[in-house]
Amino acid sequence: MNMGEGYPGNGKPLAQSYTGFENEEEVMKLQDYLQIILRRKWIVLVSFLVVFLTAVVYTINSQPVYQAQATVLVNTQSKGQGGLLLFDPTGLGFAQNLNNELEILKSRSVANAVARELLAKKYYDNSQEILHCIRAPEEDELGREILSEEELTGVLIRTVEFEPVRDSEVIKIIAKSGDPRDAALIANQFARAYYERNLRMSRTRSKAAREFLEKQLIAKQEQLAKAEEALQRYMEQTGIVSVDDESQKVIEQLATVQAQYENVSIELESVKESLNFYRKQIARQEPNVARIMSDASDPYIRLLQEEIARLEVEKDITISQNPHAAEDPIYKEKLIKIDSQIDNLRKKLRKRTNDYLKSVLPGQLTDPAKYLVEVKQKIFDTQIQVQALEAKKKALAVVLLDYQKQFDRIPKRSIEFARLQRARLSAEKLYLLVEEKYQEATIAEQSQFGYIEIIDQAIVPKLPISPKIRMNLMLGALLGLGLGVGLVFLLEYLDVSIRTPEDLKRRGWQPLSVIPSMDSQMIAELAQNKENPAIDDHLIALLSPRSSVAEGYRRLRTNLQYARLDKPLKSFLVTSPNPKEGKTTTASNLAITFSQAGLNTLLVDTDLRRPAIHRLFGLPKEPGLTNHLFGQNTLDEITHKEVIPHLSVMTSGLVPPNPSEILAAPQTHELIDRLKSMYDLVIFDTAPVLAVTDASILATQVEGTLLIILAGTTIFDELEHSIEQLERVNAHILGVAMNNFDIKRAYGSYYGQYKSRYYGYYGYYTYGHTGGKKAKKKRTETS
Repeated sequence: MNMGEGYPGNGKPLAQSYTGFENEEEVMKLQDYLQIILRRKWIVLVSFLVVFLTAVVYTINSQPVYQAQATVLVNTQSKGQGGLLLFDPTGLGFAQNLNNELEILKSRSVANAVARELLAKKYYDNSQEILHCIRAPEEDELGREILSEEELTGVLIRTVEFEPVRDSEVIKIIAKSGDPRDAALIANQFARAYYERNLRMSRTRSKAAREFLEKQLIAKQEQLAKAEEALQRYMEQTGIVSVDDESQKVIEQLATVQAQYENVSIELESVKESLNFYRKQIARQEPNVARIMSDASDPYIRLLQEEIARLEVEKDITISQNPHAAEDPIYKEKLIKIDSQIDNLRKKLRKRTNDYLKSVLPGQLTDPAKYLVEVKQKIFDTQIQVQALEAKKKALAVVLLDYQKQFDRIPKRSIEFARLQRARLSAEKLYLLVEEKYQEATIAEQSQFGYIEIIDQAIVPKLPISPKIRMNLMLGALLGLGLGVGLVFLLEYLDVSIRTPEDLKRRGWQPLSVIPSMDSQMIAELAQNKENPAIDDHLIALLSPRSSVAEGYRRLRTNLQYARLDKPLKSFLVTSPNPKEGKTTTASNLAITFSQAGLNTLLVDTDLRRPAIHRLFGLPKEPGLTNHLFGQNTLDEITHKEVIPHLSVMTSGLVPPNPSEILAAPQTHELIDRLKSMYDLVIFDTAPVLAVTDASILATQVEGTLLIILAGTTIFDELEHSIEQLERVNAHILGVAMNNFDIKRAYGSYYGQYKSRYYGYYGYYTYGHTGGKKAKKKRTETS
């Protein structure tokens, strides 16, 4: 840049004088951010109000939603207990994991059961008001009053949630509804339906065992009655009422073994029924596994089972043959030996069974809670039980055959009586065994309560969970503020205008002066008090010389006077990058301040496109500069001398069609040289740099160029392009002055702090104009 050496406008001397001030700027980062927000506070306020009021309207118009919660316990300690009896000989039960229970609760069957209960209930307790949850929509095309069972089931599936409590076996049943009574009712109905379903399923297996034994009991009762009747009839016909002691002993032993044989047959049938039940269960989950289970067997396991069965039969026979010899050392030692052999064989059987099970189900026994693994293990255990009972039945059949041979040796006259007596004894013993089992099954069925326990019933909620008024309002406020602040920083990022003196300093320019903006109240007071109504209100240096605005022009005058240390400044040009940035007002007020300093000053309007100086001073536009250049008027005729003391004004004159050519003409150059010799200082106001070439042409004929920018409007690129344009013609740029700077708008609540700093820094002080209530700012610009 071609700037005056040693002049503060080049940024060097002034920047060095205020290094402390610049360091302070680097520290005040947080204040800078606050300054940005406060400068655009209306955007923040509007965004806040829009979002916050939207949240308020949404909250007010939202239908309240109530939530009720019931809790149930899935008691794994009671799973599978007491419900299987003969059908569950291993005693392991069904271990449903919590995920299975959750899926049951979410199933359509449970929701459908709840829907049926709600539709059956229809009304609230002690009221004829229909349940809100079953009401059909008002816009229902069929005009129905209540929903169908299928529709209500779908609604329940969508609105009810199930949540397991961490590290426990508790499940929360959470129901939501627009009516608090419905929320509690639905949650409780789900808990009740789930409990009843579990109870029903638990008792189903116990019921099957009881019904099977009940049929067997009836059959054995009929069999016993027939045996007793046949024996009674025979005794009456023959007169035989007893047999010898030896034959009686054989009859009793044969009856006992036969009863045991029949009991084992019943147990075997029961276990086979249980095995079929398990296979059906697993077939629904894994069809291929059912086939593997049915084919699985181990010959060694069968041999162990057969040996155990043989020893158990041997033990039973020993006891039955010697009922009164329990304390006899010989028999006691024999029974202890048999029990020891049975225990050893059972240990081997258990180990062999576990090894075989692991080989068939590798990697699946690490989590015994898994449903399929439990059922698979049940199938193996039940198969082993079947094999054990079959082996015992086979051993009893051998013993029964031996006793049958002894029975056949009874004398022929007594053999029929013995046969009938044996049949009665056998039927009686078997009946008593089956009756005992039946009573056990009946008690087990009635004592089966499932493994689900309702811990807490849902209660009617008092407050809705939605809308959450406080949270919505807080969220609306936060979002509103966030949006507002975000928009502010976005606009700040997109805004490339020069707003403050700091913006200029960051680009390497120290402003020659910052002209404050004038408020409308000041202009109104000036309009009332001025002596010459033709004088424009913007001539602050003339109308209010003691104001802060006038002081800004005097500061600019002082800096310009020292712009050329090598020789006095005789002429300079005032221009701006764009129209309406205040160059004409600045040139006029500068001319007034120079004249007030005693310099014989001439202000020339060379803006031949939109001349305005004549309006500011209340002078006629013609004759003017162009009239003289066209030879129509003399220099004295176009010069308005002593408009104020030491200030003359030359208006533009007739607006020509070719301003650039006129300003570049030799006679214009000659006129400028003549005016320099006639006055102490000549100030030229010309057209904007970027709009036309007039300023570039005229800048080559004067000693310096002053650029005026409008605070908050002129952008950096426009200033840079203007400087580049002037440098191309070797113009001497005196510096940059910022016009219409509204310090309160720029710095917000920091107005007082920055006012003292900036006004002091740029030589501002306010005296004379005090004013009352502050009024709206008005831009100090004319062109």
